Amino acid sequence: MNGRRASERLEKDAPLFRAEAVAEQQDRWLGTVLLVPRISHVLWTGVATFLVAGVIGLVGFGEYTRKSRLQGSLVPEGGLIQVMAPQPGVLTKVSVTEGKKVVRGAALAVLSIERRSETMGETQGEVVRALRARRDALVAERDRHIALFDGQDGARQRRMQGMNAALEHLQVEFDLQHSRVDLSRNALDRQRALRQRNLVTEETLRSAEEEALDQALALQTLERQRSTLDLEKLDIEVAHEEAPFRRDLQLSEIDRSVAALDQEIAEAEAAREIVIAAPQSGTVTALQASAGSSAGPDMPLMTLVPEDSYLEARLYGPSSAIGFVRPGQRAMIRYEAYPYQKFGLYEGVVASVSRSTIGHLELAAAGISTVTDSGSEPVYRVTVRLAAQSATAYGEDAPLQPGMTLSADIVIETRRIYQWILDPLYSLTGEGKV
Repeated sequence: MNGRRASERLEKDAPLFRAEAVAEQQDRWLGTVLLVPRISHVLWTGVATFLVAGVIGLVGFGEYTRKSRLQGSLVPEGGLIQVMAPQPGVLTKVSVTEGKKVVRGAALAVLSIERRSETMGETQGEVVRALRARRDALVAERDRHIALFDGQDGARQRRMQGMNAALEHLQVEFDLQHSRVDLSRNALDRQRALRQRNLVTEETLRSAEEEALDQALALQTLERQRSTLDLEKLDIEVAHEEAPFRRDLQLSEIDRSVAALDQEIAEAEAAREIVIAAPQSGTVTALQASAGSSAGPDMPLMTLVPEDSYLEARLYGPSSAIGFVRPGQRAMIRYEAYPYQKFGLYEGVVASVSRSTIGHLELAAAGISTVTDSGSEPVYRVTVRLAAQSATAYGEDAPLQPGMTLSADIVIETRRIYQWILDPLYSLTGEGKV
């Protein structure tokens, strides 16, 4: 009971409003506080709003192009042809100069591979000289055979002419003797008729018979002589017909011997010196050969630029730089001979990307020492097809030359900035790029 009365007394003694509310109502006649903004605050707020909007617009609509920069040089479409000696030796002659145009098979240089001995000196030279002496002897023998055959042919023709004349003369004698035989037979017949009538003696008849027999024997002698001349004429004719075959047979034997010697001489000469010929028509560049200098299979003597070949850019880069390089991508090329600050960039298109690594020899031939920081990372080749075969310098077309060094930016892809920002997030979620 006493507790309830105490609580009622406390409620009667407590104020209806809080002291802070009563104090606030007492100062109300002063009015409300109004903060007036400064001009600088408005300006900074506008600038901040503009910057935020600009950043949002840049992130939302701006684009960024990813590029890969590679180094390389210009080469003909079919590649440069490096001319090297087939084996070690000494150059005795260089037949070309820098910039000279040559045709396929033209002699470029002569390489001596002569071996020397203490007793004979140039051994292969002595062998070649001996073989040439044998060849000269065979050629002289061939000439003698030709002269001999020609002389024999002339002699046969003269004999044939004499034989024909003798046969004609013998034929005249034969005809006359045949007439004598006929006359002697007629005379013998008359003497026999007269003897039957005892008008002539037996001795006269025998004389007529002997005369007829002598004339017949003389006719047979002329017949044998004519047969002998006919046989001799036949022998001459046969010999005349066989002479070309005998001549060709002997000359062919000599020619075979000469050909065999020519082959031996060629082999000996090949073992002595080698003529280095142009494998293809083109222009000589990077000439390093000189008479008296050493040469070998690992030492380029010169380089041939194939005739009527288009130039292309061969770029080289490490695997980290060409991972996303694909054929058909655009390339912006900078030629060191024509600084891009003055002459601009030149376009090209990626034609191919090598599937295997490139050796250091090709890099050295392209004039590139290294394309990686460590020098041990694998290097690949990227071939770029040029949009133009010349550069524009001071309003004129300047033709591009093989071997010119260059660098190129290959356009990998162009994406909006927000896509690049969100790319790591999408890579983690596995949804790919936006």
